[in-house]
Amino acid sequence: MGLKFRDLNPLIFDRRRAPGKQCTGIISRGTFIKLGLSKEFVDREFKSIRVVDGRGEVFIEGDFVRLNREKLEIWLSSELNVVRPADATIKGEGEVMVRGTKYTGKVFDASGWKGKAKWVKAMEYVTEPLNLDEILVTLDPRNPAGFGWIVPLPDKALVGALSLGDPRPFVPAVEKRRLSVHGGGIPRVKPIQLSVPAIGDRTGLIKTFTGGGIFGIAELLQNFSNSRKIKKEIERQYLLTEILQRTWRIDLLALRLLHGRTIRVDREFDFHTFLFSLRRL
Repeated sequence: MGLKFRDLNPLIFDRRRAPGKQCTGIISRGTFIKLGLSKEFVDREFKSIRVVDGRGEVFIEGDFVRLNREKLEIWLSSELNVVRPADATIKGEGEVMVRGTKYTGKVFDASGWKGKAKWVKAMEYVTEPLNLDEILVTLDPRNPAGFGWIVPLPDKALVGALSLGDPRPFVPAVEKRRLSVHGGGIPRVKPIQLSVPAIGDRTGLIKTFTGGGIFGIAELLQNFSNSRKIKKEIERQYLLTEILQRTWRIDLLALRLLHGRTIRVDREFDFHTFLFSLRRL
């Protein structure tokens, strides 16, 4: 089994020299199923996320998986017709120019976000394995609308943070050897309407708080008509993240009122705004 567009035999132009982008890759099982992938790309399954702020903790119960994006990209590169490195210039819905050569056919823009954005910075260390059964998310009053995380995997752990400024002070401390580090900028944007069909970060359908773009891709793979529904959700997430940024310390105080509680989520993990109507267990 593979992604649905694989059956269309697309020609892909990739500006990168090699596939295999690293990311944390935590998604709901529902989103994973919509991608149409085999379980070989799942590194670990989780039933709980523990959210702590130093003075309280809340448990998020659900069905989550860690998608190995690096492995997936390498596999897709071997299965699909990919030209790299190649900077493609889209001339319209049916034409692309690459190195002076014109290619015609149905065009989809997957070139990443372009334009204005409120950029946040992310950094993630790959460390030796940790003996944990759940994902840990850490909140800090000095890091408005940002967070740190620990994702334990069978052969390693992912330890990182996301912040409006330098994320390094908010990376959780672990007593394990660091094996590698990666990171970069994540755009917080509102979705946009494009003249050419698009998928991925180019659409702006990126979860605002967590920076996840796989959710939007999975929804569009089901049906491109889903874009309107996803657009509304991301716009709500954008507004809520703006509010969180301004009221962060108050929000953390309110979170402590739920200390020790468990919140059950399903599709709410991707549709974050649904969390405001969740039933507490």
